[in-house]
Amino acid sequence: MAQPVLIDTDSGVDDALAIILALRSPEIRVEAITTVAGNVEVDKCTANISFLLELLQPVSRPTLAQGASRPLRRKLFTAPEVHGKDGLGNFRGNRQRIRPPRISAVRAILDACDRFEKRLVVVALGPLTNIARAFLHRPSSLRKVGRLISMGGALRVPGNTGPVAEFNYFVDPEAARIVLHSGLPVTMVPLDVTEQLVLMRNEVEYRAQRRASRIAKAILRFTDFYMKYHKKTEGFYGGYMHDPLAMAIAIDPSLVSMRKMRIDVETRGVLTRGMTVAISEKNQKQHRGTVNVPMKVDRERFFKLFHERLWM
Repeated sequence: MAQPVLIDTDSGVDDALAIILALRSPEIRVEAITTVAGNVEVDKCTANISFLLELLQPVSRPTLAQGASRPLRRKLFTAPEVHGKDGLGNFRGNRQRIRPPRISAVRAILDACDRFEKRLVVVALGPLTNIARAFLHRPSSLRKVGRLISMGGALRVPGNTGPVAEFNYFVDPEAARIVLHSGLPVTMVPLDVTEQLVLMRNEVEYRAQRRASRIAKAILRFTDFYMKYHKKTEGFYGGYMHDPLAMAIAIDPSLVSMRKMRIDVETRGVLTRGMTVAISEKNQKQHRGTVNVPMKVDRERFFKLFHERLWM
C-alpha cells in the first residue's frame, strides 16, 4: 500500500524536480501539497504547483493549499538569483497568477495528520513556517505524524546563504527552531549530504532529448537558470539535488545512513542567523527532541531512482 505524503514547498527548481519524483513514485501517494514563501513569494509558489499538476496530470490530484506569505517574525528573504523571478527559472515568466486555494496550509497539514496519523510522511522542502504554525496551533495533531522530513541545515559544511546557514533555515530560523525542538520524529536533510549529489547539465540534455516528451522539454527548460547560477558561482554547469534527496528519503530511507543528534538553530546572531549546531552530549539535557540526520548517501542508487522516475 502506498504511503500517504504531504509536501510543504516553496516551489523552486529543485522543489519541482522533487515533486515530479514524488508524483511518479508508486511507493507513496501525495495527498496534499502546501505552499510557503521562501524561494519566491507564496502566490508564485502556488501558481508553480498548479502549473506542475496541470503538466503532470496525476491520476489522483493532491489537495493544493496556500500557506504563510512571510516568516514567523522576519521580513521575507527570497532567492530570485537562484530560481528566477517566478521560482521556475523564469520558465513561467509573467503568466497570470491563480486564485489562492480556499483551504489554508495549516488546515491541510492538521487535517492530514489527523486523518493518516502514523502512516503520514510530511516532506518540508522550504522554510518551516507552515509546519511551525500548525504545531503551535494544535501540537496534538502534529504528534500523530509518522515522519517529518525537513530539507535544511548545514553542520560540517559552509552555508549557501551567508557563511554558515542553509537557505530554508536562514529564511525562518524561529520556525526551524520550533520544529527541531518539538520532539516530533524529524529527519533533517542538511547541505552536508545534499551537496554530495550534483546533476550535470549534459545529463539533463541527454535524457530530455531521448524522451522528447512535453514534460521532459519542460524539465530541460526550467532547470537551465538554476544550473547556470551554479556555473557562475561555483564553476560547474549543473545543480545540487537538495529537495530531490529529501523526497527520495521519503520513498526509500535506506538510500542514506542516519545519525541521531540534538540540533539547535541560531536565531539571534547577526552573522550566524539560521546556523544549525549539533549539541554536545553534556548539554543535551537542555534541548528537547532527537533528530535523525543523514550524513552519507548512496549516490548510484539515488540517481538510478531519480532518473528512472523523472524521465519515465
